[in-house]
Amino acid sequence: MKSIIIAASVLGATAAGVFWYMKNRNRADAALNDVKEAAKNAYNRMYKHGKKAARKTNAMVNESLA
Repeated sequence: MKSIIIAASVLGATAAGVFWYMKNRNRADAALNDVKEAAKNAYNRMYKHGKKAARKTNAMVNESLA
């Protein structure tokens, strides 16, 4: 009898865990997509800044050589 109660408790906890995961899965995916988008935006900004800095540096070098 004791093992049946333990097995039922484990099964119930597993079912609750699966239900909780399925319920919150969309929220976790949305949060992950937000993080991906923020990382992509940060990369694009740094890339643009690097290109702009390189252009300014090249212009300064060309002016000093001319």
